[in-house]
Amino acid sequence: MNSEEKKKKGEEGECSFKEWLDEHRLSYLYINQDREYFASFFKDNVKRPDFLVLIDSIGIIAIDVKNYTLLNNGCYRLDYEEEVRKVLSFERLFRIPVWYAYLSKDDGEHVWYWISALKAVEVGHIRNIKKDKADKEVLFIEINEFVKIQLNDDLGKLYSQRLPHLNKINGLLEK
Repeated sequence: MNSEEKKKKGEEGECSFKEWLDEHRLSYLYINQDREYFASFFKDNVKRPDFLVLIDSIGIIAIDVKNYTLLNNGCYRLDYEEEVRKVLSFERLFRIPVWYAYLSKDDGEHVWYWISALKAVEVGHIRNIKKDKADKEVLFIEINEFVKIQLNDDLGKLYSQRLPHLNKINGLLEK
């Protein structure tokens, strides 16, 4: 898939997520990803999320929407350096928890699979992959580690997913 196709697929995912938020009457801010609207500090160090979402009794969370295909091995993947490390930098700097929300079309219906960025690091498996003649670290996360979110009532699962993993992640971030 070339960069233009990848960009279009990402925009389709973000549009679908916005529609889902509107349908479920959730308050959100969409974050324009054009580089000219952000400080140069973000360029190489921090990855901006796509949305800030206000969830009653939880507060504000950041969402990075993904429109990736589930791999044959039942995993979603993330570029470790360009995605995960930079998203965790955003979380650490702004003190706003970040979730990845993956669009899936289960039986023709749009369904969202969410995982905390912190949990993704804890449960994912890093592998070196050759890409463009260079080794890249890629994080593979099994689908059963995600929370399936379809309705507003499902959002409470996010809070319980994140809490058990905070202590374990501290050791990983200090490396």
